[in-house]
Amino acid sequence: MRISTTYGRALARLTLGLLTLVLLGSLSACKMPFGSQKSPVAPPPMAPPSAGACVVLALPASGPYAPIGGKVRQGAQMAQKEMAANGVTMRIEVVNTEAADWLQKLKALPPSCAVVGGPLQASNYAQARNAGGTAERVFFTFLPSLEQGDEGARAWRFFPSPQDQIDALINFASDGLNIRSYGAFYPADAYGARMTDLMEQSLFKRNMALQKDSYNPADPTSWSTAVAPLINAKIPEGSSTPVPQTAFEALFLPDSWKNMETLTTSLLYNGEDRLVLLGTTLWEQGLSGKVVTTPEKYALAVFPAAWNPTRAPRALQAPGLDFWNALGYDFARFAVSLGLTARLSSPEVTARAQRAAQMVWSMAPITWDNAGVAHQNLFIFGVSPTGMVPVNLEEFGQTHSAILQQSALRMQGLPPVDAAGNPVSPGAGQQPTLQPIGTTPKPSYRLSLPSHI
Repeated sequence: MRISTTYGRALARLTLGLLTLVLLGSLSACKMPFGSQKSPVAPPPMAPPSAGACVVLALPASGPYAPIGGKVRQGAQMAQKEMAANGVTMRIEVVNTEAADWLQKLKALPPSCAVVGGPLQASNYAQARNAGGTAERVFFTFLPSLEQGDEGARAWRFFPSPQDQIDALINFASDGLNIRSYGAFYPADAYGARMTDLMEQSLFKRNMALQKDSYNPADPTSWSTAVAPLINAKIPEGSSTPVPQTAFEALFLPDSWKNMETLTTSLLYNGEDRLVLLGTTLWEQGLSGKVVTTPEKYALAVFPAAWNPTRAPRALQAPGLDFWNALGYDFARFAVSLGLTARLSSPEVTARAQRAAQMVWSMAPITWDNAGVAHQNLFIFGVSPTGMVPVNLEEFGQTHSAILQQSALRMQGLPPVDAAGNPVSPGAGQQPTLQPIGTTPKPSYRLSLPSHI
């Protein structure tokens, strides 16, 4: 009995020792990939989409902006369905930003739901920022701008900015049409002043100046008089038709579409019909679903927009879908590509965004610079009888040249010509013929007659 008991105790001690060695070995193996405590912790790797991503949408589900929120959500769900068909799983968590407790509901979501699309309203973003939400999750807001110093640091932008609009217009006019002289006629309100300041600053960086003047948006009857100093028209002897001496080729009009009829009439009253008219995304809102009865008045009018239905993927070609659907569709796919399951440092998030931005976009593509600031390469549209139409640069350039030529002929008392340069008989409704060249004020910038005339 004594031998058996001694043997049992020895066996027990041996077993315990072996278990201890196994346990120590396991702990050592767990520590090895991470190194010592003083070593920096590596960021979590980009999770494969197949692992299933959680995407949060902070959108209004009630109130006046609910229809927009619904469209964004619909677009995201379309992307979700499309990805599922390709074996990529994701789930969408929607938080109603109109609810008083929306931040609490957001906070209650698992930390792995790290990417938030939205909000749509600056006041909601301020709430999330002040509550520390932007430090806990990665916000890609659907806002045109963020508070000073926030973009690329506390949050990111997934939406066109005013600067994006200005960049698109200058790129089109200067890089596409070789225009180097600009004017601005803007309403004396906060929006008009801000957009005009951005235009002026952007032109200054390119060593180009901006001639500008404002008008009272509440008094349309005064607009013809207000624009007169910019046009500086002269009246030839024996004629009542003004000959504009405009010193620029493109005119920035940061106002809503509903005012364009009066504004272009004010220009015509001063004899000006040759300028390339540059609008903002406000025009898209006013032209949506509208019929334009006099599209010829806007042959040289263009404006930027982020949504071009002619370039839409098949999933977004159904009637009734628009930019907001595309926004949700692109964001859902972008968020999955980020592969985030936690709030990384701002430079790390920016690096993820730069890689994810290489996807195929349904709306105008967005890129992020190294500071985390978004830049959306907006499309350029013109005005058609049915509203808006994508602009073909070559065709627009030809139209521009033809209008400059016809205006030069008219202002110098010569008949209009056709595409082959042959004189065209004056028709009803044309402006009165001016005096011969010798007594006519010299046409303004870039309006010399073609060499073959």
